[in-house]
Amino acid sequence: MRAVKLRSAFKVLATAVFVAAATLGLLWAVSSVVQPKNNQKEFGQVSEAANGIFGEPGRSLDAIFIGDSEAYSSFSPLQMWEEHGFTSYVSATSGQRLTYGYRLLEKALRSQKPKVVVFETNSIYSPIKPDDAVLSLFQNKLPIFEYHDRWKSLDAQDFLGKPSATWSDPLKGFVVNRGVNPADAVNHMTPSSEALPVDVVNRQYITAMVEACRANGATPVFVSTPSTVNWNTAKHNGMSELARELGIDYYDLNEGPDKVPIDWSTDTHDKGDHLNFDGATKVSAYMGKLLSEKYGLPDHRSDSAFDRWNASLERYKQQIAS
Repeated sequence: MRAVKLRSAFKVLATAVFVAAATLGLLWAVSSVVQPKNNQKEFGQVSEAANGIFGEPGRSLDAIFIGDSEAYSSFSPLQMWEEHGFTSYVSATSGQRLTYGYRLLEKALRSQKPKVVVFETNSIYSPIKPDDAVLSLFQNKLPIFEYHDRWKSLDAQDFLGKPSATWSDPLKGFVVNRGVNPADAVNHMTPSSEALPVDVVNRQYITAMVEACRANGATPVFVSTPSTVNWNTAKHNGMSELARELGIDYYDLNEGPDKVPIDWSTDTHDKGDHLNFDGATKVSAYMGKLLSEKYGLPDHRSDSAFDRWNASLERYKQQIAS
C-alpha cells in the first residue's frame, strides 16, 4: 500500500513538473515572438527614447543618467558634449519606478562601461507595490508579460527575426520643452529637521542598482534636480541619510553649495514640476562641469572615433535654434 502511494505521489509530482516546464517553454516561445525586433516604437518598443541607449555603440558612453521625467527634462547630453566632450545618455521614462530603472540599468551595463551612473532621486521615492515588483521580474524574463498586446500587429519578422537595437535617440534621451509657466517658489526648501525615509522595497532596489554599478566599475551618484513640486527639505534629508549609508556622493541642486540658480518665473514649463529648456541648460552646465572635473570624464571632441557626436551636436543646435 505504501509503495502504491509513493508511486501515485511521484506521478503527481512528475505531472506537475512536466506541466510547469511545458508552460514555461510555451511562455518563452511566445515571448520570443512578441518581443520587439528593434528598439523603435514602430516595432512595438515601449519607452522608445529610454531604450535608445541600446542603439549606442558598445563601451561608448562615459556616463548614464537614470530616472523619471525629472531626468529627461534636466540633463542634456549634447550640451555636456559640446562643453566638456564626454558622452552620456539619459535612460529615463515618465513616472519611472525603480523596478523599470533597474531593468534599463542592468541591460545597459551589459554593453556599456560608464565611469559614472547618475540617479535622479525623484524616482527613488516613487512607491513600488509588491505586485508591481513581481510583474517587473516576469516582464524582464518573459517579455510576453509586457508585450502581450503585440499579437495584433505581428508580422513575418516577428516570427523569423532576432531582437536587435539599431536606433538611438537623436537627443540622447533629453526632451526639449520651451514652454514657460511660472512657479511659486516662496516656500521651496523651507528649513526642516524632518527626514522622509525611503520605503523598504525601494531601498532594496536602489541598493541593488548601486551594487550593479560598482560591480561594473561605475561610480554611482545621486542628484536631485530642481523642482518646487517634487522636491522638499524632508526628501533632501532622507536622501542625504541614504547616500551616507550607501557611501554615495549626493548633490541637491535645489539648495546648499550645489544649488543651481533657477529662475522659477522663467525656467519651468509647468509651475515647477519640471524644468524647461532654459532651466535644463543651467543644470546641464553645472552637471557637465561636475562630472568632467570631479569624476574625470574624458574629452573626446578631438577624437575622430566620436565624430558622430559632433554630427549629432550640429543637428541639436539646428533643432534648438528653430
